[in-house]
Amino acid sequence: MSIDKQSLKESVGDTAIALIINFPLNMFLLFVANRTFLPSLQTEQEQIFWTSVFLTFWFTLVAITRKYFVRVWFKSKEENKFKLKRESMNARVSN
Repeated sequence: MSIDKQSLKESVGDTAIALIINFPLNMFLLFVANRTFLPSLQTEQEQIFWTSVFLTFWFTLVAITRKYFVRVWFKSKEENKFKLKRESMNARVSN
């Protein structure tokens, strides 16, 4: 099995970006939950369930948005690389 280095770079980069975004986002969302709907819930099970639903919803939206922009960025990088290769090949053929 060979490793696709470009895919590995993208995966590591996306995960690093996720860490940078998600840690402060988690702190903020927990603060919001604690100040809005958590005090009105009666049982610990309700608090855990609705906090999980709340966090999952927001993290999913952020992950889809982040992944879209990371993929677009890497795709444009790949396209620019191929464009430069084509141009250099065309220049060699012309000479």
